Amino acid sequence: RNYDRESLTNAYLAATEEKMSVLGAARQFGVPVQTLRDRVKGHIDIDTVKSGKSPVLSEVEEALIVDFLKQMASLGYSYMRTEVLQIATGYAVTAGKRDRNNPFTLRWYAGFIGRWPDLKLVRPKLLELKRAKAGNREIVPAFFGDLSELIKKYDLNDKPYLIFNVKEKGIQQKHTVNCVAGKNASVKEITSLKSSTTTIIGCGSASGVAIPPFFVFAGARMRKELLAGKSAGADGTTSESGLSNSIIFRHYLEHHFLKHVPGRRDDHVLLILDGHNLSHVSVGLEDWARGHNIIIVILPAHTSHFLQPLDVGCYDPFQKIYKDECRKQIIKSKNICEIACNVYSMALSPENLRSAFKRAGIFPLDQTVIEQYLQQS
Repeated sequence: RNYDRESLTNAYLAATEEKMSVLGAARQFGVPVQTLRDRVKGHIDIDTVKSGKSPVLSEVEEALIVDFLKQMASLGYSYMRTEVLQIATGYAVTAGKRDRNNPFTLRWYAGFIGRWPDLKLVRPKLLELKRAKAGNREIVPAFFGDLSELIKKYDLNDKPYLIFNVKEKGIQQKHTVNCVAGKNASVKEITSLKSSTTTIIGCGSASGVAIPPFFVFAGARMRKELLAGKSAGADGTTSESGLSNSIIFRHYLEHHFLKHVPGRRDDHVLLILDGHNLSHVSVGLEDWARGHNIIIVILPAHTSHFLQPLDVGCYDPFQKIYKDECRKQIIKSKNICEIACNVYSMALSPENLRSAFKRAGIFPLDQTVIEQYLQQS
């Protein structure tokens, strides 16, 4: 049966803090003895106020998800029901409350929305190009204002080696290229039959230092031959689809990014992320990052193409060089990792990285660069 939350809380406090017997506390506050005993012994979370199976996440944990969704909404990001389920499942897995092969369902989602009436499902408005540009002109000054405060607060103004941007890039071995030929010619190109996606998590600093690439290969388990021909420091893992997710990205930060950040000591690191990709942002990520002196900066929605350094100056040349290298190397059966590592070193060169951060106005911090871009676009 249902019972009063306040009575249960008072009985719980009486039994745990005032050392009253469970039986005495249950009688005094009018709650079932077994109900109180289960909570005192930790079998059921104290936030559970209904009989039946205890919910997977406590009220406090669900509140973290709610706060996360609100925070991302303030930056212009909205999520569909399936994406909310991914976010909640990722958090539950990280918290040790759920197995990744047993995700939350729409039934859980319905209960979650019912428990948090300040969240609601809304139909997103279509954003016209002119309105998007006008919105950017309002968002950009606020973004640069916040970024300026963070750089000043953590004394990063003359430390470009501590300012990073991380971004994923999907690649495939199967490719097509355009060839110059006669008007009526039939041109054939040798290509790979493999078409599965491999994700590269790339990262570089404003000083021009690239973190070694981290690969997410499609497959059930990691095999050492997948990394054959890799460059120094490169590493990887697998997922069923070859796409990254919040769990893999957290692993990347903990075991790859921190390992390769140069000259850090006890200094804070500024890490710029694109919030559009759910594998980048997750509930609790910022708290974890703060504990490791990493300051997360999430780019506002619809600004990645001009505010994200890797998009601005590195991944376009990566795509062009990669296609060309695949075309040249395909008959030699070179490993995709070997090809991608070679291309990565060229596309995320010191010159390209420094230029990309400058063109995005991130380092040196220069809002006028973006204002000029917006006026011209």
